[in-house]
Amino acid sequence: MVCRLLMARLSSDATLLARTAEGDGAAFQQLLQRHSQSVLNVIYRIVLSRADAEDLCQEVFVRLWKQAPDWQDDAKLSTWLHRVASNLAINHCQRFQRRHVVDAELAECLSEEAEGRGDDAYARQAEPLRESLAQLSEEQRAALAFRYYRELPVKEIAKILDSTPKAVESLLGRARKRLREVLGKRDD
Repeated sequence: MVCRLLMARLSSDATLLARTAEGDGAAFQQLLQRHSQSVLNVIYRIVLSRADAEDLCQEVFVRLWKQAPDWQDDAKLSTWLHRVASNLAINHCQRFQRRHVVDAELAECLSEEAEGRGDDAYARQAEPLRESLAQLSEEQRAALAFRYYRELPVKEIAKILDSTPKAVESLLGRARKRLREVLGKRDD
């Protein structure tokens, strides 16, 4: 029994996907545990709402469950998950035209995190950044989230966003420039 559990933990994504394609719920659960937090974090950085991020994360894994029988072994699972996650998050933002809204729930989550650490200074410093990020386009927030929160290389971000590395570099440059402009105005 212990060996079986150890082997299951060591299973590759490809093995787990093959088992998921056969209807193995335990294999799917392992994939979910392995990847859900990073997918949730990426979505959250784009949509700026914990509740919406959780719903969209669930949708990503519903799509994985449905895709499992047709999975091409040459694709990297994390790249596929991040691509689906970013596309769903960007589409969600566009549907609800939330480009310039700072989600109160995000502020509350970050405030709770700061309170949990007993760090009021953290909460005060985070607010201008949250407001500035809300002023970026979804594509810019996605590029920033993948680059700085997930620490992915530009080439992988380009695959996820179905773009070119040059276009991703341009997105990142425009996003950084916009953040400097917005944060600079706050200092005036």
